[in-house]
Amino acid sequence: MSADALAAAASGRSIDLPTPAFDEHHTPSAALAGDCVHCGFCLPSCPTYVLWGEEMDSPRGRIDLMKQGLEGGPLTDSMVGHFDACLGCMACVTSCPSGVQYDRLIEATRAQVERRHDRTRRDRALRGAIFALFPYPRRLRALRGPLRAWQRIGGDRLLRRTGLLERMAPSLAAMERLAPQLSKAERLPDRVAAVGERRAVVGMLTGCVQREFFPAVNAATARVLAAEGCDVM
Repeated sequence: MSADALAAAASGRSIDLPTPAFDEHHTPSAALAGDCVHCGFCLPSCPTYVLWGEEMDSPRGRIDLMKQGLEGGPLTDSMVGHFDACLGCMACVTSCPSGVQYDRLIEATRAQVERRHDRTRRDRALRGAIFALFPYPRRLRALRGPLRAWQRIGGDRLLRRTGLLERMAPSLAAMERLAPQLSKAERLPDRVAAVGERRAVVGMLTGCVQREFFPAVNAATARVLAAEGCDVM
């Protein structure tokens, strides 16, 4: 307890305690969080930890933040930022020798964040646009033409030089920097036949964003699988 809280308690004044991070509806499991033994095997498998080297942007760091919330700590902007940064790739789940079910923990935590964290208007608008666009291949396909034209006239380079987008919407600017240079889309056929004797049949998920903005990755994957004797569906 802080010195101010102790003084308030001694004087009989009421104490305004921070709102706990989590409510009682599908709270992250304390038992599952307790399975983490901080061995660190998850660290090299976590993209955000590898990129930034921040403990709180690793699976075990996020589990520590969950434990703070389970102990009654507040849901701070910093805490939410670390949860939001998780890509949800779940590479840590398969690399964990203790079998920590991080997938269940982060799923429950994110539901709590959406209910209990008051996001800024800009953040809500950006997230709304992402969820209204990225899961829908047809909408992404409709965006390809205007974006390709914008790139061909050099609009993307001009925008980066001005730094305007970086100042107004840093998250959107980061996404814009990741956008590939678009060319004619390479469409996969419904079936890519194996080269030589067929050894297996593989069903390949082409994704939403990847199908429309990184089709060469899917095409290259199909070629490699076919060269290894797989029919790719």
